[in-house]
Amino acid sequence: MMRAQRGLSLFGFMIISIVVILVAVLFMKASPAYVEYFSVKKAIDNVIRDQGGASPSSLRDAFVRQATISNIQAVKAEDLVIVQTGSLTKISVAYEQVVPLFANISLLFDFEYSKSSGSSSQ
Repeated sequence: MMRAQRGLSLFGFMIISIVVILVAVLFMKASPAYVEYFSVKKAIDNVIRDQGGASPSSLRDAFVRQATISNIQAVKAEDLVIVQTGSLTKISVAYEQVVPLFANISLLFDFEYSKSSGSSSQ
């Protein structure tokens, strides 16, 4: 009795390899945008924690220092929306980041984050 041949043909191997390579390229192109987003979140959290009741210009200066340390390029201090009501300070940011893949194909990431002093992020 003959057994059926098992395994991957050359064509099947090539198709699987192409899919794996495309997923790897997509991951490598997208991960820096997410790393920077998490750096932005951490910078805003640090500013709120350390200087929650300060003036908006002081908060922006503190963010610039945090952004310099974390090498944040996508968000500038002017992009922060700072709202102060009484002793409560809320810092929000919303921005888009375009990551080119190849030819005229790009990924568009839409990031948004806000943090208030004395409460959790919203």
